[in-house]
Parts: sequence; C-alpha cells; structure tokens
Amino acid sequence: MEYKNLLERKVKLETELQTLVQGYISKKTIKGKTYCYLQNRVGGKLISQYLKSEEVDEITEQIARRKQYEVELPKLKARLNELEQAARLLGKHISRRLMLLKLSTGMDSLSAEQKRQSSSFAGAMNAIEGIPVSEHTAQEIAAWQNGNKPFISIFEATLKRYGFFAEV
Repeated sequence: MEYKNLLERKVKLETELQTLVQGYISKKTIKGKTYCYLQNRVGGKLISQYLKSEEVDEITEQIARRKQYEVELPKLKARLNELEQAARLLGKHISRRLMLLKLSTGMDSLSAEQKRQSSSFAGAMNAIEGIPVSEHTAQEIAAWQNGNKPFISIFEATLKRYGFFAEV
C-alpha cells in the first residue's frame, strides 16, 4: 500500500535526520596546509569544529544525505496529505484505516529500550486515569516488546475490544 510505504519512509527520514550532522564544511589554508571545519549555527552563534582528515568524507556524506532528506520530506508529506484527502472523499472507513496506520507506523521500529519506555509511560498514564491494563493487553504489549507481534494488530484489537468497531 502506497500510504503505508510513504509513512514508513517518512518515519525513517525523520529518525535519521535527528542523527545526521548539521552545517557545512569550510576549508582554511594555513601555512600551505588545508584544514577542514564543520560549521553550523547554534542559537545564532557560528560554531566551528575541527575535522580530522579521516572524518571529512563521512561528514560530507552525512551533509549530502541531510540535504537530500530535507528535500524529500516535504514531498512525502504532501503526497501523504493528498492520499488522506482522497480517503476522506472515498469514505470514513478508508480515512479511519489510514489514521490507524498513521498512529501506529514506526512503533515496530523502536528499540527495545524505547518500547519499554513507551509501555512504562502508557502504564503510568493508565494508572493516573485509574484504568487498569487488562492481563490480555499486558500480554499483547509484552509480545510486541519482544518483537513477536506487530503494534498495529494490538492497537486495532484494543480499539475493537473497547467498542470502537466503527472507528477502524
């Protein structure tokens, strides 16, 4: 499905953009020798970081990838928006299915620690609200944390279990 593939690509790009370096490489020649610096602005201030010669190629590649992703991401978002608008025209069922995909995409690619933290946070929110997590849901979440079950299947089943049949 195009929508799901685009969502997964969007999540991948957004995640990777968080780890790629920002800025540009400047070269300075001092006494005939060229030195490379990674430069970027932080709070309006120009920051320069000296790069060892073995780092320059990797940093250059990361900067190029960042630029590519920053061009691609708005196009992905625009296409997702087009598909969501078309789904709304076609009917609530399709539109709601896309919303379910949108809300659950990326959950399966979280690290084990991120899954643990997400589950812990959800449990804390349930405790604050006074809504205990059922044993069945707890087992399903554990299966997701262990990589044995996709998040969307748990999400959809939980919505249905609580009476949101028409919503998915």
